Amino acid sequence: MQVYREILPHSYLLILVESDAKLTDVGLLRDALRRAGRSGKDSVWIDCSGISTLKPSMVAVLTCYAEWLRRRHMDLIVCHPPVTLTGASLEQAGAGLLVANTLLDAELVTPERTATEPAIAPRVRPEARVGAR
Repeated sequence: MQVYREILPHSYLLILVESDAKLTDVGLLRDALRRAGRSGKDSVWIDCSGISTLKPSMVAVLTCYAEWLRRRHMDLIVCHPPVTLTGASLEQAGAGLLVANTLLDAELVTPERTATEPAIAPRVRPEARVGAR
């Protein structure tokens, strides 16, 4: 897998493209999400139109970083969601990720912030929960 980055006015776009399967796919995704989380943008969009399936390990990384970004008052939105390796959609997999069918729809998928969210996001490194490198 290859990960391309595009900085948009209010979001950070990561474009996932299939290539030769490697053990580093999860590491590439984790590094790209970490960089996107530090971009200062309101949201991170993941364009999955270039991949056919999501491995369970990638869904776990996306779910973990979505929570990390929420604590930083950012949204992670998966666009053009592929099926998981089990054949289920992200909604059926119960990953709790924000999903948009197209990049144009991603702007519309923004949950309202609540008053219970902390004013300062805690500094927790999500890769510690997903597994060691």
